[in-house]
Amino acid sequence: MSDPFPHEVDEALWDEACRRAEAVREFLKNRPGKMTAGDVALLATELAISRATAYRLIKLFRAGGTVMSLVDRRRGRPDGHRVLDDQREEIIRTTISRYYLTRNRPTVSQLVRDVQTNCMSAGLKPPHRRTIKARLEDIDLQKRAKRRGETES
Repeated sequence: MSDPFPHEVDEALWDEACRRAEAVREFLKNRPGKMTAGDVALLATELAISRATAYRLIKLFRAGGTVMSLVDRRRGRPDGHRVLDDQREEIIRTTISRYYLTRNRPTVSQLVRDVQTNCMSAGLKPPHRRTIKARLEDIDLQKRAKRRGETES
């Protein structure tokens, strides 16, 4: 995951990172030698974080030495990030378009089986059911209704 630039960081997160950086800087300045678990516990209490997080912040600050190194980042994949290869994405897209976005659409379970069968026929590992459902949910509701022949009543 790439690090954000300071102007891309939420102001509240930046302020918290500055507060943490100042506390960690003072902590390290006052303890040039070894630090004890009790010292780290005091830092954790001062910052209202767990002791494990305090150790992590110290490690990050020693490695980076900047406020940016202490900015909280969201965990996991960014929203909208896809990990499937293009071939499987295309199989999902065409199967949904050809079979699901029709008047006589199959159930989601049948769609999942069709996608998995098409992937196995192409010699690819089939995607998980949740992946296929996520692609269905990404389709605009109006587009979905129009393709199925549904009209506003």
